[in-house]
Amino acid sequence: MKITEKIEMLEVKNDYGTIYPTLLHDEQNLILVDTGFPMQSEYIIKEMEKLGFDPKKITGIMLTHSDIDHIGGIKDFKKLSKEAQVMAYKDEAPYISNEKTPIKLAAFEKSDIPEEKKQWYTMMKQGFEASYTNVDKTLSDGEVLQVCGGIEVIHTPGHTPGHMCLYCKEGKVLISGDALNIKDGKLIGSKPEHTHDMKLALESVKKLESYEINSIILYHGGLYTSNIKEALKEIVDETVSH
Repeated sequence: MKITEKIEMLEVKNDYGTIYPTLLHDEQNLILVDTGFPMQSEYIIKEMEKLGFDPKKITGIMLTHSDIDHIGGIKDFKKLSKEAQVMAYKDEAPYISNEKTPIKLAAFEKSDIPEEKKQWYTMMKQGFEASYTNVDKTLSDGEVLQVCGGIEVIHTPGHTPGHMCLYCKEGKVLISGDALNIKDGKLIGSKPEHTHDMKLALESVKKLESYEINSIILYHGGLYTSNIKEALKEIVDETVSH
């Protein structure tokens, strides 16, 4: 789906559900934001090709954070485009390059794993081991990449320590990763059951309130455009009241 002249939202359906990676593009750049689960790349590739984009021409891969459903396809895309530069927030890069144990994996390993979750843990561990990669460029809070109309990096910790959102200045579009979600048509924050630090996650939503946003691309929800400033304020107010 075309969001602006330089932004396409991909709708990728498969056995895991639906995800919404983003493509940023201009005359010199083709940047994929987040890469799905392992073994999911073919679905993303088909969506790119359907929209007229060649995955072999990807110049950059931006990872909003290190969860397996965001980094799982990284190796496939690097094989397709060997020149693609992998980018992530500086605090998240060690989890992507295997210098630190990813947050979700570490949470399992801190305690005895229930029998009913052992299979999931094994699959996740194998997925991470197959997906670790070097980060070519680490990003900082407030940094603006002079590509695709200007892309500002927003450090939004909480879901993971180095989670980032991307603010596309041309079009005022926010790519929210997992900092925001949709539930029953309503904008919500990071889901508590998948969040490393809910206090930080709330502070990150407060931070987003200061931006003028016309639309949000949610990795697990798609496009959101309705009364964004009010919706962000409601997330903060409701969380504080509870």
